[in-house]
Amino acid sequence: MKRYSYAEIMSTAAPISPSPDRRVSEGLGLWEPKRALTLEAARAHTQRIKVMRYLLIGLSVVLVAVLIWQFLSDRGGFDPINDPTESVKMVNPRYSGRTGDGLPFYLTADTAVRRMEDRNTVLLDNPVLEFIRDAGVESSAVIAKTGSYNDVDKILELNTDVNLETDDGNSCDTTHARIFNVEKRIEGDAPISCTGSFGKVNGQTYEIQDDYKTFVFKDGMVARLERGPDSGPAPTDGLSFGFGGSGPVDIVAKTGIYKGDFTDLEGDVRVVQEGAVITSDQMDIFRIQEDGPAAGSIKLGAIQKIDAEGNFRYVTAENDIRGRKGVYEREKSLMTVTGDVIVIQPGGNRVEAQKLTYDTKTGTIRFSGKCLGRDCDTNGRVGIRIPGSKN
Repeated sequence: MKRYSYAEIMSTAAPISPSPDRRVSEGLGLWEPKRALTLEAARAHTQRIKVMRYLLIGLSVVLVAVLIWQFLSDRGGFDPINDPTESVKMVNPRYSGRTGDGLPFYLTADTAVRRMEDRNTVLLDNPVLEFIRDAGVESSAVIAKTGSYNDVDKILELNTDVNLETDDGNSCDTTHARIFNVEKRIEGDAPISCTGSFGKVNGQTYEIQDDYKTFVFKDGMVARLERGPDSGPAPTDGLSFGFGGSGPVDIVAKTGIYKGDFTDLEGDVRVVQEGAVITSDQMDIFRIQEDGPAAGSIKLGAIQKIDAEGNFRYVTAENDIRGRKGVYEREKSLMTVTGDVIVIQPGGNRVEAQKLTYDTKTGTIRFSGKCLGRDCDTNGRVGIRIPGSKN
C-alpha cells in the first residue's frame, strides 16, 4: 500500500467551502443596503399614488360641479328632449334674414324646438321680431307669447298676446299674426285693436301691407278719430259736416283701409260726429298730413275731404239729404250731392233735384237741374237756409 505525504494530500484535496452561516452573513451584508433603498422608494411611490388619487378625486368633483353649473346656467346650448317627436331644443335662439328690398330683420326667443315631422319649422317661446319698414328709420317690433317660424320661407306665425309697435307710433294688439318677412306683410285671422295717427280702430280680421304702411281692417270694423290740437278751428254750430268739430268722429264699416292720410271705407259705411251722420256704400276720407317727430312718421290732422258714393245720405237735426254721391271739400267749405237728390226738412219741406250745393259757412243750400218742391221758383231753382246758420 502506497503511502502519501501530507504535501501530496494537500495538493490534491478540494478547497474547503465557507460555512453556511458565513455565506448567509456575507449575502445579507451585500443585500441589506439595496433592500433599504427599495423600501424607501416604495414608500415614496405609495405616497405619490395617494396624492394622485386625492388629486383625481378632487378634479372629478370639480368637473362634476362644472358640468352641473353649465347645465343649470348655460343659456346658449342644445338640450335633448325625451319626446321622440322632437329632435332638439335651443335656448336663446337668434335668426336673421333680409326682406325683399334688402332690409334686415332679426328674430329671437327664449327657446326654439325643432320637430322631426317638420324640420323647416321651429316652435318658439316668447318670440320677438325686429324689422325696419324703410331705410333710415328706427326699428319696429312684434312680440308674442308663442309662435312658430319657418326658416326656409321666412314666415313667422305668432299666437297669444301679440303686440305690434311700429316706429311711426302705431300700436296693435291681437291674438294671431302671420308675418311674411320677405314680403313685409302681416295678416291675422283674429280680432285686432290698433291706435295711432289714424285714431283707434278695431277689426275682426286684418292685413298690414305695403311695407307695413297700409292697415286693412276686415269683416267689420269700428274706429274713432280724435280731434288733434292742430286740426284747425272748429266750425260753428249746425255746420259740423266737415268733422273738424271738437267731438270725436265715430266710424263703422265692413272694411277699412288706412294708408297715411287716406282712408277707404267699404260696405255699410256710417260716420258720425256731433249729431251729423253720413252713410254710404263706400267712402274715401282724406286728412291733413304733416311730418311726425320721428323719421318716417306722420301726424294727421282734421278731415280735408270726404268722397262718399252709393246710397249717400247726410242727416242732421235740420236736414235729411240723400243722393247717389256726396263730396265734402273743407278748403272750399262746400258739400256737393249729385244723382237723384232729395232734401227733407222739418215741417214737411221736400225738394228733389239732380245736384245740391251746400255752403257750410253760410248754411245755404242751392239746387241745380229740375227742382220739384214748394220752395222751387218758376225757373225750377231753390235756395234753402239751414236753421242756426249765421247768414
